[in-house]
Order: sequence, then C-alpha cells, then structure tokens
Amino acid sequence: MKYAVKKLPPVEWDLLEAAVWYDQQLDGLGDRFLAEVDVAERSLENQPLIYGARFDDVRCVRLKQFNAYGIYYVIRQNEVWIIAIFHGSRDPEELVALRRRFDV
Repeated sequence: MKYAVKKLPPVEWDLLEAAVWYDQQLDGLGDRFLAEVDVAERSLENQPLIYGARFDDVRCVRLKQFNAYGIYYVIRQNEVWIIAIFHGSRDPEELVALRRRFDV
C-alpha cells in the first residue's frame, strides 16, 4: 500500500529555516539538506511502519547525513502526517504541542 505524505503548516517553515542556516555555513549545503529530506519523505510513502515510535504514536525517521535531524510523523489510515522536521537539540515538548495544536 502506498501512503499519501502530508505536512502540517509549520513543517515547511522549519525546513526552509534549516536549509537557509546550512547554506550560510557552506554554499550548497542547504540544497543537500533539502534533497536528503526529500528522499526520507519519499521513503515514508512506501514503508512508514519500519521506523520506531518515539512517543505515543509519533514515529521518527532520522536523516543520514544530517543525523541530528529527524522527520516526526503519525500515520492516519493511508496518510502519513509529518508534524515536524526537528533538530535533536530542540525541546521535545514542542512536538507534543504541535501534535495537540493540529490534532493529528
């Protein structure tokens, strides 16, 4: 079964903010970050259940080259809802608050 991958509104902002930061560190690094996120997101279309739950039913796929980042998501029927693309140094309570705010 193929899952539809959807994102909560704040996800795009977090993604762009991280890409800009990486580009400021090294030209082109932001594009590499975005490309890796894209690969990880596409993997969720086919196999979202292979990644473990971090809390409740929120799962996480870690990025390979940017391993401080994870894509946090929940599965609802045939949809994967990405609730955050999150650096590991951020407060995990932000994830809980996002989930509650958008009720996914």
